[in-house]
Amino acid sequence: MDDRLTADPAGDLPEIDWEAQGIETEFGWAVPLVLQEYIRLGSVAVADVPGGPRGYQVLVATTTEEPSSQLLLANRLGIDKTQMTYVVDALEAGGFVERRADPTDRRVRQVHPTDAGHALLVRTRLALRTAEGVLMRHLGADEQTSMRRLLARVALGAGAARAGAADVDPAFEHPLAVPERSRRRAPSTSRSTPSTTPQ
Repeated sequence: MDDRLTADPAGDLPEIDWEAQGIETEFGWAVPLVLQEYIRLGSVAVADVPGGPRGYQVLVATTTEEPSSQLLLANRLGIDKTQMTYVVDALEAGGFVERRADPTDRRVRQVHPTDAGHALLVRTRLALRTAEGVLMRHLGADEQTSMRRLLARVALGAGAARAGAADVDPAFEHPLAVPERSRRRAPSTSRSTPSTTPQ
């Protein structure tokens, strides 16, 4: 296992004094710090996926959701459509996805995972869960589960609020993912992958 995913701090974390209302109690201080560390650890975990984190998201979406076009995938995941083309091209060149004609409209090409794509997703998801465990190592198992579930709810709510906003700050250049729940594949067409439900 990569040492960058297993490194542990020298000592325990200090107790947070919530009544003092110091900087560590500020949401705006905590979220970027967590994100930076997640990106550092996560980039190692998804290093074998063409397209990196975006490629991983495409594998998750194409494996767990109903087939959709490249454009709909870009909108769903909040990835610029030009960048999405590069990501799908890279995944297809690696043999992890393939483009197929939509059975209801042959002018539209859908993105489907291959067997190799399913296998890559299984390996990468396990590596990413290990990285996430390192990031949340100071939380108990129940706390980690609660954090995942609460954060998913906050993210869906934030996405829904921003999607309806007319005055979006131009400083936010990253496209916004569509704030909706995953459109699950029918059980008969789904393949077995490790559970994404927090344990």
